[in-house]
Amino acid sequence: MTIRIIAALLAAFLIAAAPKTPQSHAAAGFSFQDWNVNTDQFDFNWQSGSFSTPSHVTLTRPGSSIEADRAFGNQKQKQATLTGHVVLHDNSGVLTNFAGQTGPHQPATLTCESLTIDGVTKTYVATGNVHFIQGGSVVRADRAVMNGITHDLHLYGHVQLQQ
Repeated sequence: MTIRIIAALLAAFLIAAAPKTPQSHAAAGFSFQDWNVNTDQFDFNWQSGSFSTPSHVTLTRPGSSIEADRAFGNQKQKQATLTGHVVLHDNSGVLTNFAGQTGPHQPATLTCESLTIDGVTKTYVATGNVHFIQGGSVVRADRAVMNGITHDLHLYGHVQLQQ
């Protein structure tokens, strides 16, 4: 999963995507590139680039999914923050190869309370009850910072590693 797409995705999906046929529930569904996005409400300021999804948001594509209670950011600044029970599932394992596997990457899951994405610097900061699982590795920390270019994952504060 390429996380750097998230910032552009959250800000631009209403600009570039047409609504799907209404579903039986109240959530609005949209497609953007290969992501399907569902949320009950999306607020966007065309002039400033600010956006928010004040209710649950789900992003899916083959092999990857992201869920959060809400999201906000600025499309022009290429920044987004997902908050509340953030869960990223990466079945392809390209989020990071923390387990140090020499072969194919293994599936990974990252959970946290807040995930801030800077699309300019390709930096992703997870805070609050950070929990990362890949292969046989399980890590808990207060904060995790991932470089979206190198896929290096740095963990800070009460780091606990189980392998």
